[in-house]
Amino acid sequence: MNPNTWRIVLDIGTAAFIAAVVIALAWWSLRKSVDPASLLFKWILSVVVVGGMILICQHVPPVVWPVLMVPVGIIFAITWAPGLGSMLISPLTNAIDGGNVPLEAQAFYSIAETKRRNGHPQEAILAVREQLEKFPGDFYGTTLLASIQAEDMNDLPGALLTFERWLEGPWATPQGKATILTMMADWHLQYAQDPEAARLALEKIVEQMPDTPAAHHAAQRLAHLPTVEDLVAAKTGAPVDLQPGDKFVGLLKDYKGPSGAPVPEPAALADEYVKQLEKHPADTATREKLAVLYAEHFQRLDLAADQLEQLISFPNETPRHVVQWLNLLADLQIRYGKDLPAADAALRRILEMYSTPALVEPAISRLASLEAELKRGRTTPVKTLGHYEKNIGLKKGAPDLSGRHIRPVP
Repeated sequence: MNPNTWRIVLDIGTAAFIAAVVIALAWWSLRKSVDPASLLFKWILSVVVVGGMILICQHVPPVVWPVLMVPVGIIFAITWAPGLGSMLISPLTNAIDGGNVPLEAQAFYSIAETKRRNGHPQEAILAVREQLEKFPGDFYGTTLLASIQAEDMNDLPGALLTFERWLEGPWATPQGKATILTMMADWHLQYAQDPEAARLALEKIVEQMPDTPAAHHAAQRLAHLPTVEDLVAAKTGAPVDLQPGDKFVGLLKDYKGPSGAPVPEPAALADEYVKQLEKHPADTATREKLAVLYAEHFQRLDLAADQLEQLISFPNETPRHVVQWLNLLADLQIRYGKDLPAADAALRRILEMYSTPALVEPAISRLASLEAELKRGRTTPVKTLGHYEKNIGLKKGAPDLSGRHIRPVP
């Protein structure tokens, strides 16, 4: 091919590439511009000025070109200088005022909240619904609407329906589900005195969000759900006849409580705790009581430590509770085992597991005073375990927190 032909092809290709780049930049600038019409006018004006300048320069001597460039420069300065200056200084100004990024659209419920506070729940509901039409599935708006229905309008079915619709929508998140189901359980207990409906709501959390803090909290509530009688008594405010307790209650044989009912024997109490744990393995309060009962009444520190270790290893438990149980384990080792190394080891586990000063500093202080605690402790009389008491609470196989059953200790 003729070299001139190659040169022509190369020039055309270069010109096409430059034109494509210019068009792409122009299109990108138009899309990003807050005033596309003004920018388009500037581009057209610049093309006309440059094209006219080229035509004029072809008919005048080169010595005149600098003179012609002066008005062109003035036109370009007026047209592009403000935009270029803004572009160059924008990184600094954006850091101060946030730039020209548009604010994310969000719902506003201040009007609805004001109307609710002023005693106009119907108007507040209308204001909330107006926002929810613009932002369907908004979590705060949904809970606000349901709260007004249940608490201000005494319309529990309407509030529950609002929640049910949210739970069935595509916007439902696990955290939102847990919050709403918990609120539904609270309202079933508070407004309808319906523990069964509350139980169903809490069970949904456990089933739909296993191995989460929300499921753990729901399981704790399920273990201590009040009965209908408890709710009625709390609502009516029935008085409870309280009598002074006996000063030496711990030294009396066959002691009966203030109401005249005998206090459960440790064996019966342990059996009651085990039955509760068979129904609700995650009931941490009952398992803690069982651990203390093993150590205090039967001097079975091994069984007590086993229960506390299950609590400590339970997933999704809060650090505050874990530290509480490690301190309790140290208490039992000092009080009933007189075992200073074991108590020291329990407290040092806190230092290994956590670094938060609020959790660690009390353990460090207590480590320094463990020996004094041991010296202050009194000797606990050892109770001989009978054949039945030997495996107290374990004869049926006490479930641990994972649902497994513990083998009886020989």
